[in-house]
Amino acid sequence: MMRNMRFSRISLLICCVSLMMFHSCSRCSRTTVMDNFTIDLADLAIDSSYINMAQTVFYALPTPVEMSMMIKSMELDYQAALLNDPGHVSKYLSYTKMALNFGVYTTDLTYAGLFEQSQTVLHYKNAIQQLTESLGLQSAIDVNTLKLLEENINDRSAVLRIVSDVYASCMASLTENERYSLTLAMIVGGWVEGMYIASSMVYENLLLHEDKMKQLVVNQILTFDMIWQVMSDLKTILPDVAALMNDLSELAQLYERISVTQTQNDVALAHDGKTSQITSSNIIHITPEAFAQLKNQILILRQNITKI
Repeated sequence: MMRNMRFSRISLLICCVSLMMFHSCSRCSRTTVMDNFTIDLADLAIDSSYINMAQTVFYALPTPVEMSMMIKSMELDYQAALLNDPGHVSKYLSYTKMALNFGVYTTDLTYAGLFEQSQTVLHYKNAIQQLTESLGLQSAIDVNTLKLLEENINDRSAVLRIVSDVYASCMASLTENERYSLTLAMIVGGWVEGMYIASSMVYENLLLHEDKMKQLVVNQILTFDMIWQVMSDLKTILPDVAALMNDLSELAQLYERISVTQTQNDVALAHDGKTSQITSSNIIHITPEAFAQLKNQILILRQNITKI
């Protein structure tokens, strides 16, 4: 059973809202796109209660752009060697592998874009374009969108905005066409890549003494719990989700061992002098050994996702 703070569906939605408020990046408009797809047998239509819950959670989880911005906020140096080679794109043959690495490449592109690595961004743009075609998602993206990315390759804000639009449109198309296992794969791929880049650049002792990293880990525990909850509800219906969940099971056990406690609420008068603000914070308890295990499992997951 996933940690003592297992979410009910109501509390799950509350956490979704909390995560949306936490991220400093403004979420792009999630345009609903309807296309005619030949749906995989594993992606059969499912009960509307699952659809409503899954869609709510999908759109509340951090996007690759937000993951990359959180990494950038740590003020650590750019590490090109950590990124997945865009030249591998044609070697991902299954739909699940394509969707996982769509998430990976989108995170890599935005990470490179935040550090103004223009040529690298261009390489990942080409890889993502190839994946959208292989996944049947090219109709979800305006024909001029990726061309616009090339034209604005040196404008960091424009790059992030365009990539956000592409990611949101592809996820919306998958979700609206009930290809939920691929939507989850896309989310997991981007999330694992973000966690891999972050954990690879952080030493264990920094984790224990740096408040921003502690907060990042706390919020990613909540993110992982939400992903796990959706998978738990869908695994009996979508076989691909069950397989993906099996890959994440060891990480789930490691997160289970991390202790998170909430401080007592503090009440303070707001700036307007009329209303009160209630604040509290999460305190994470993790040993260097536990972080090393977590870091290693993220590495294993990432290797499995990107291997050809």
